[in-house]
Amino acid sequence: MKPQVRAIVLACTVMTPGMVAMMSAHGDGDNEDACGAVLCLAGLMQGGSGGRECSQYEANYFSIARYHHGHFDLSGTSSARGDFLNQCRSVPSGQKSAVNSKYGSVEHGP
Repeated sequence: MKPQVRAIVLACTVMTPGMVAMMSAHGDGDNEDACGAVLCLAGLMQGGSGGRECSQYEANYFSIARYHHGHFDLSGTSSARGDFLNQCRSVPSGQKSAVNSKYGSVEHGP
């Protein structure tokens, strides 16, 4: 894993309350919800938990769902969630891709 990605994941797993909100939208033009979702879900992938600070970011991500003929659309949902994560430009694309590969087509959050 690249050092920058490790730093993001480590930061996410050891954050103190309120830090997600402060860190998530530090880049110009970044979507705070998208950045928070990337940070929280990356930490979750590594076995961490952002606690209640992450619950809203995770809920926002998993609320994005696409349906086709009344059935959950795996690829449509994954694509829409990927578009959402890409609104966070300050996080490397590899990290966003890893998060979306793991959770993009999951119907309900962990």
